[in-house]
Amino acid sequence: MTTNDDLCFLSIAELGSLMRARTISPVEVTDAHLARIERLDPTLNAFVTVMAADAREAARRAEAELAAGQWRGPLHGVPIGVKDIFDTAGVRTTQGSAFYRDNIPAQDAESIRRLKDAGAVLIGKCNTHEFAAGSTTNNPWYGATRNPWALDRSPGGSSGGSGAAVAAFLCPGATGTDTGGSIRGPAACCGIVGLKPTYGRVSLRGIYPNALSLDHAGPLTRTARDAGLLLAGMAGYDRHDPTSADVPVPDFTADIDAGVSGLRLARCPDLHFLELDVAVARGLDDAAAVFGGLGAKVETMPFALAADVQPTREALSRGEFLALHRERFAAHPEGYGADVRARLAEGDRITVDAYVRACRMREALRREFDEMLRVADAIILPVAPCEAPLIATGVSRVNGHDVTFSSGLAMRQIVNVVGLPSVAVPIGFGETGLPLSMQIVGPAWGEAHVLRIAHAYEVATPHIRRRRPSFPAAT
Repeated sequence: MTTNDDLCFLSIAELGSLMRARTISPVEVTDAHLARIERLDPTLNAFVTVMAADAREAARRAEAELAAGQWRGPLHGVPIGVKDIFDTAGVRTTQGSAFYRDNIPAQDAESIRRLKDAGAVLIGKCNTHEFAAGSTTNNPWYGATRNPWALDRSPGGSSGGSGAAVAAFLCPGATGTDTGGSIRGPAACCGIVGLKPTYGRVSLRGIYPNALSLDHAGPLTRTARDAGLLLAGMAGYDRHDPTSADVPVPDFTADIDAGVSGLRLARCPDLHFLELDVAVARGLDDAAAVFGGLGAKVETMPFALAADVQPTREALSRGEFLALHRERFAAHPEGYGADVRARLAEGDRITVDAYVRACRMREALRREFDEMLRVADAIILPVAPCEAPLIATGVSRVNGHDVTFSSGLAMRQIVNVVGLPSVAVPIGFGETGLPLSMQIVGPAWGEAHVLRIAHAYEVATPHIRRRRPSFPAAT
């Protein structure tokens, strides 16, 4: 017998297929997820606004369309969470900020409009770090989101509400944004899949900016296949968005089962930037061995410009973030949380000369990645040096000493600087039982390619995906 929670444990692909066959209905699927949110989210705080009435209305509409044979695609009737910096028409969008507590947009973000056109059911707005400006989701205005694997741990940030909601089976997928790892970091902390697409793949119109030349929007899901399905619903050219690229949107899952035999995969310790916890290092070694067993060739490659990454990413991210907030910060500094105030103060130290140098160096870094990806099919990197940090301190452990989760920012943000696609995939568990992750970086517009590699790894390591967070699974 299928229970409500059984429906919540299904993937996007499974839900879409069953609803198309009318074995299950969008209404019962939506009601099951809303019931689980009502039961568990008071503890997790993954959602700022639950869109119960809107979700039920959208589910009834999807059910009627499916009954009439009007199938919109694999997202039709599937509940999706939305990071609370995506505009949603008629639904509060706070940007994680006190300044926008009562903000009701008149229009949807372009990617949200596309998701609605694909038949997705928007189920709620997911908590975020204030202005999406941090590596945790310890929000001073809307509360901290808790990691379903350990309630005293952060789910990462800034898309931590999206990550926690997906990991806790409150929704099968959610939108996120990634300026310095804000999709991949929560995916790593929460043991799920997070895909940062190529810069320009998903329109940024209607999404509150952080550092516009580094911002990416993409999906958080529980499988690589689901990430491809959700990305397809979000992606596409938007002529009203100057960051949007006019490139075709393929079927990101068409060749997902093709495997990795014959591929060349690069490991690059130069891009780790700091010491990895022994469990993370062991997980990466084990993943490399899995790929080797599947027929891929794994080799180590250098990155000659590694020393230039840190100053480049800092000048770009801090300078652009301050430019967006300068006037408001000068007039109302008390309206920002302490950590965001500190980030804005850091931005004030970025000179115009430093920013111009960073823009030039970005091109050199892109060329270095392009050279690597002419030889290798993809690059395998850690997402973070450690497990998820404690909410109270922001600290985790690396080989017996304390580190902040944000200390691993360079290994994530370099991929934003060069604008390449990267998917975070769980690779096991650390000493305290928290998830660990790798990222697979590919060539521009190669989302289908990195998802194919991620999927091959998932199929070969089912034991990793069988383990569920103890908190929601036991409730």
